[in-house]
Amino acid sequence: MPRAIVTSELADVLRSIRIQNKIQSKALASHIGKSPAYISKLESGNIQTIDNGELYSILQFISCSENNPTELAEQVYASLKFKYSKKEIEEQLWFANYDTVDRYIPIPESLIDEIKHRIEDCRITHQQLLDRINANEALSKEEISDDSIIYNQWYHQSRLGGSAQSIKIKMTESQLDSILNKDTDVSPYVFVFCILFYVLKIGKYNAQIQISDDENKELMAKTTSLLNQHKFFSIIEKDALMSEKQSKNEIVDLLSTFDKDNIEIINDIISGFRFASEYNIKTTNEQLKKFSKNMHWDLGFMLKIISMDFRSLEKTSVSNKRNLIAAIQQLLNEYVLLPDDQNKIETY
Repeated sequence: MPRAIVTSELADVLRSIRIQNKIQSKALASHIGKSPAYISKLESGNIQTIDNGELYSILQFISCSENNPTELAEQVYASLKFKYSKKEIEEQLWFANYDTVDRYIPIPESLIDEIKHRIEDCRITHQQLLDRINANEALSKEEISDDSIIYNQWYHQSRLGGSAQSIKIKMTESQLDSILNKDTDVSPYVFVFCILFYVLKIGKYNAQIQISDDENKELMAKTTSLLNQHKFFSIIEKDALMSEKQSKNEIVDLLSTFDKDNIEIINDIISGFRFASEYNIKTTNEQLKKFSKNMHWDLGFMLKIISMDFRSLEKTSVSNKRNLIAAIQQLLNEYVLLPDDQNKIETY
């Protein structure tokens, strides 16, 4: 697993999000199987690098967004924006990798339909497209042959005399086919970006490999614009578009169907909690406080529990529902009493 450089900005983000969400450093240390001293060093910037998997596990835990990568990325970006400029944020490789490489985003069907239509117009096969993508035509020969550059991870070009960020792409045939054939409905931003970019490049320049920097920038801008039209955004791009909107309706129009569904579902859940509060606010507060603590303990686990199909018990009597609750409580008590050797901390 690649490692992220722990910049001062990253250390600040980890500490601020943990404190904002009232997560104790001891609980975080237990979650990743490290000591509280390690968390202290990490948040102080006294640790140079961190495994990407461990970093994302920490971010998910402290942000309470374990099953919502977009929500997590937006929370991290908001924390960065509070203290740093857009340029400073864009220089954070760890955030660029999370936002565009490691985060899976729902792919609108309309976007795939347009890409496939353009592929047909270009009269190229999937294999020809894949060869162009993996050729990394915008990189220098030195970068392409440099085995120290990790595939599908952003890096600074300063070592080669430049200051920009770049990425060396390696996509498999199955990854490309699953996206274009709609066998998968989620993908890292950078893969879909590269697919569309090279389709546009082939459509305009055919077999020409080398194009000028200005022509390359123009293609990148057009690729980003088309992705935006289909509401397939990176977090930084989405934030930039949001800041341009003046009215609430304009902002709503920018949201994808997935964003709108998420808002509707959350509002429905909140409506249910409000109804329960109006009926018996004291009992509801007590239950919701416990629910909140459970979410901070392990959000992914709790989402699995509450998403179980209890509606299938529609014809079950109240007494049998009470018996079920008692049986669940008894089972919970049995797991609490498991010996330590059966309760080792594991990483998801």
